[in-house]
Amino acid sequence: MRDRSSWESRKLRYWAECSGNSRRAGLRTSHPTPLASSAQTRLESRVLEQLGTSPSLCAHPFGIASLTSSNTSLTLHLDAYMGQERYSFPEHCLSRLLPAAPVPGSGNDVPGIPGLRVSGIEAGGRQMHLHMVRDPGQAATLVLVLPRGLAEGWADVERRHRNWCEDSGLRPLWTTPQLDPVESAYLNAYPSLEISRARRAAVGSALLRRIALFHTVTAFYRVQCWDDGDSWKIDARTAHPRALWHDQLLQRLCHPRWGLPVHVAHRFCHCAEPDAPYQWNHTCAFYFNGLTTGKDDRIYLRVHASPEGHDYVRQIKTLRQVGAPEVWMARAFPQQAVQHHDQHYQAERLR
Repeated sequence: MRDRSSWESRKLRYWAECSGNSRRAGLRTSHPTPLASSAQTRLESRVLEQLGTSPSLCAHPFGIASLTSSNTSLTLHLDAYMGQERYSFPEHCLSRLLPAAPVPGSGNDVPGIPGLRVSGIEAGGRQMHLHMVRDPGQAATLVLVLPRGLAEGWADVERRHRNWCEDSGLRPLWTTPQLDPVESAYLNAYPSLEISRARRAAVGSALLRRIALFHTVTAFYRVQCWDDGDSWKIDARTAHPRALWHDQLLQRLCHPRWGLPVHVAHRFCHCAEPDAPYQWNHTCAFYFNGLTTGKDDRIYLRVHASPEGHDYVRQIKTLRQVGAPEVWMARAFPQQAVQHHDQHYQAERLR
């Protein structure tokens, strides 16, 4: 009985760490992060591709405060703001996800995710429901939830984004019932790219469903992720001179029961060794291979123990402006690390 209780406790902890929700919310499914269907997998992989390279800092990785998932649906609870100017993250989210026909003569690139459509706005304007029309008969849905305390609803955000598109010469496609010829032409123009995306979609979906790990078990103040056509690249920044937090992330990602079907194939890191010096400007690199498919499912993780720019003032100020939790801020920017950086920076200036 004790072993069963311990197993359930570990399972609940993994669910809470991956979803960003409190353990008190309970387990929604028999698996902490259920596998997505094939159509849902492709959708979620594109969502990660679109949101993974956010141009500015958010309170949580990619602006996702928490999530819940099932086989054919993913619900994302979004941050309110991004960047020093407190730009609307929900509006940025729509600009990255919703498809639009490009300006005539500007090429055939389609902004957003081709085939993604708005199903409706529910829960008093707080939830936007989206679905895919690219795969008829295959359910793939996405729910975007606005944060509490935000005065405007999705109708206001969508209207503002629609006006911006039309003023820029773009034709909104997210309410058309079928795949637009512009979208079909775009998808057919790059068959090898679509095949490559489909091959790595399962890993992209699995990473997105565990995105809260980069906030709950690490001390990364910034995370970026993208599909480079060969593997998923994850680039993380930490304010700790020795990047000792990454091993906890590796354990969760490679968990034999609930993690991704990957293992760390190559490790270029010495910061956890007992005699390792107290380093700055140090980068740890980890290459993952799939357990069964070899190089097809590779992930590459880099952890930089250094600030972007010359100091942490901008990062700390921005994160506080966009609502990053103070408890997390204290973990991500420990006083010892900031002081060590200041001393290092001053020494560099005197040379």
